[in-house]
Amino acid sequence: MKKRICVLGGINMDITGAPHGPLCPGDSNPGTVRMTPGGVGRNIAENLARMGFDVELMSPLGNDGFATLLRQSCAQDGIGLAFAPSLPMASSVYLCLMDGRGDMYAAVNDMALCESLSVGQLPLDALPAFDGVVLDANLPGPVLEAAARQVKGPLIADPVSAQKAERLLPLLPYLDAIKPNRMEAARLTGENDPAKAAAALCRMGAQRAFVSAGPAGMYYCGQGQAGVLPSRVLTLCNATGAGDSATAAIAAGCVLGWDMEKTAHFACRVAALTLQSPRAVSPQLTPNILQD
Repeated sequence: MKKRICVLGGINMDITGAPHGPLCPGDSNPGTVRMTPGGVGRNIAENLARMGFDVELMSPLGNDGFATLLRQSCAQDGIGLAFAPSLPMASSVYLCLMDGRGDMYAAVNDMALCESLSVGQLPLDALPAFDGVVLDANLPGPVLEAAARQVKGPLIADPVSAQKAERLLPLLPYLDAIKPNRMEAARLTGENDPAKAAAALCRMGAQRAFVSAGPAGMYYCGQGQAGVLPSRVLTLCNATGAGDSATAAIAAGCVLGWDMEKTAHFACRVAALTLQSPRAVSPQLTPNILQD
């Protein structure tokens, strides 16, 4: 039977502007504007669904036109919403401006819907039935803590941003794995060196830590293993969603019982697919990747 994974986190509409050439700040730049379903939690859920897992997304939905589109997209991508409450608010929106080279220049996230969430609005008592659970720090701290106490299988967390990373500090002893980027790891540990930050996260309670450091690669620590894997990307198409795909890959490794090094290699491989795709989730991701 398929392994069941529940993702608790954000779902939103992504609006991305990409100039045709180098970005000229303070001016109107010719380019393309795309509107696509997104959110850290949703991206992680889609990656896991594409890998062949049975996935539920426990995330608040608004009551506007964006919410209708988001529901339709989840149905198309194999993401269940049986535990996703509808709230009388506008949907979350992520607005991103690219720099002309495929990397993010600046972004604004309107996550008021997630911030309004209270513990009683999510069916957290459903979590023990899942083979693994992924948390993203878009949800308020009390909700994340209440969820962590319910989980029976592996628990994996993504800090989302340096500003929201501190919400995960009380959860570190619950975590089988955490996947921050360099900035998020520094906020959590005070260590700017990614290798030292990964080791610090394990000393602080996490069983395994994977710190993504962009072109410098993936640093990992835990289970008596530590190391760094170089970046596998030859050509960068779009950096959006790469961290989310790495978190999904780490969740897959934890649920399937893989060791540190195999999980880290898999995370780098899946992130590379995303970085070379124009989408936040690579359409090349299929269940075959788990066997490969």
